[in-house]
Amino acid sequence: MRKKWVAAAAAVQVVSLLAMTGCASNNNDGQSEPAGQGAAAESKDNINKTGFPIANEPVQLKGLVSKYELVKDWNEHKGMKHYEELSNVMIEWDSVPQNSFEERRNLLFASNDLPDFVMRANLSSQLLTSYAATGQIIALDELIEAGYAPNLSALMEEDEGIRKAITAADGHIYSLPNISEADGRISSSWINQKWLEKLGLDMPSTMDEFYEVLKAFKEKDPNGNQQADEVPFTGYKETKSSGNELIRTFYGSWGYGGNSGIIAPYMDVDGEDKIRYIATDVKFKEIIVFFNKLWTEGLIDKEIFSQDMNKVVSKVDEDRVGFVARGNNNLWLGNNRANYVQNPVLRATDGDIYWVGVNPKVREVGSFVITNKNPNPEATLRWADHFLSEEGTALARLGIKDVTYTIDADGFYKLKDEFANNPNGLTVDEALSEYTIFQGGQITQRVTQKVDQSAAVLPEMIANKDIIRPYLVPDEKLMNPSFTEEENIKLGTIATDLEAYTDEQVVKFVTGSRPIGEWDKFVSALNNMKLDEYLAIYQAAYDRWNQ
Repeated sequence: MRKKWVAAAAAVQVVSLLAMTGCASNNNDGQSEPAGQGAAAESKDNINKTGFPIANEPVQLKGLVSKYELVKDWNEHKGMKHYEELSNVMIEWDSVPQNSFEERRNLLFASNDLPDFVMRANLSSQLLTSYAATGQIIALDELIEAGYAPNLSALMEEDEGIRKAITAADGHIYSLPNISEADGRISSSWINQKWLEKLGLDMPSTMDEFYEVLKAFKEKDPNGNQQADEVPFTGYKETKSSGNELIRTFYGSWGYGGNSGIIAPYMDVDGEDKIRYIATDVKFKEIIVFFNKLWTEGLIDKEIFSQDMNKVVSKVDEDRVGFVARGNNNLWLGNNRANYVQNPVLRATDGDIYWVGVNPKVREVGSFVITNKNPNPEATLRWADHFLSEEGTALARLGIKDVTYTIDADGFYKLKDEFANNPNGLTVDEALSEYTIFQGGQITQRVTQKVDQSAAVLPEMIANKDIIRPYLVPDEKLMNPSFTEEENIKLGTIATDLEAYTDEQVVKFVTGSRPIGEWDKFVSALNNMKLDEYLAIYQAAYDRWNQ
């Protein structure tokens, strides 16, 4: 694992080096001239600022995208082919599987071998600032003001908080966000209600009760097949941050995340508006000890750090799973999904508790960027801005009008029955996978309950979330940090190593490959990795945002 985080650190440091040495062609405010600038007038004349087609004559672009497991290759995707016909913007996709996308994206930026734009880019604020400083991504301000993002402009006029959330510390806008006003931004965890009922167990309300439930799932044969094959607690690997993924669902149980959510891996804001790295906190040690107990007693799936989503679904289909923390709905869980309900926030402290699995209204601000290689940024921005309209969001989430969905007399969007209730037993996400691109998140869109006909807003899913709704962190407290170029250069030499080392050691502590008796050495090592500078940078960003 150490090799992986050293490689990631190297990629970010290459970007930082480019920023410091000026290897990219920058102008005075840190922006690079887009490629093909000589043909700018001709390019603009070809582009319509409203309506369709976007381009009078076909525009050819190259896009990089992180492909979610359920979604078809974007070069063969029916929804994207439909949008090509509508827009006259033709895209050659580098459609990279999600689990290997981050590595490819970082290498392309490090080598400056860039596509015209990146979709589902999953760029942190640090990387946005780094790539902006090198001129590898362009500022969108002038294009927005010139009318090439009519939907975003209207949304910012309506809600100034949107502009605040997507504006970088240098005052520029470099990327388009995912704006969500629906329940899909609330993540869930799922416990096997059928097993609870069969064993005569109450729904757990504390972490200690949760432990007893998991033990019963393991020892009392709730699936009734006379085999010790139950998996009390499982999940799947989605990012490189395995340790954080495992325990993040439970941070609020120990009182973390109340002031501003979890704003970075292992980081929140305390009651005095001070940034803290919770991995050094004594309460965090309690979390590690608890999960080590689960691991040692065989209550956590030994494949949790390596398996993919499909492996989890197969175990659920075999009626072997007691608890899983993933997704904003349970339909992805396959044939036995009806057995699973949302558990409450499980209390592990006498103080306030929270459900930290909620994203800000304006989130994933690094989901779409245009690079300095782009010969036609006007067409590209208009193409992406469409997804911030009601019709564009419907394309991303519901597919093609009259093929996968219809609009009723009241203007509400409704999936056709073969997709909402697939006769072959497919989930909604699976049935739509050839037509939609929203699966897995990180899509530029504006989601409302009216348009979001995904499983997350089915009545039973909304009802499921009612148990955690009172514990959600309010929207106005959820922060998207933004950093100056100087701060970002410092972060590039600190953050990747610090966070990756923390994650690596958390996994070791949980699995017992590092004894908990070495906790103080772990904390000391973090302090020696310039943790104080890391926190100071985030504190400055938080203070700017908070003011």
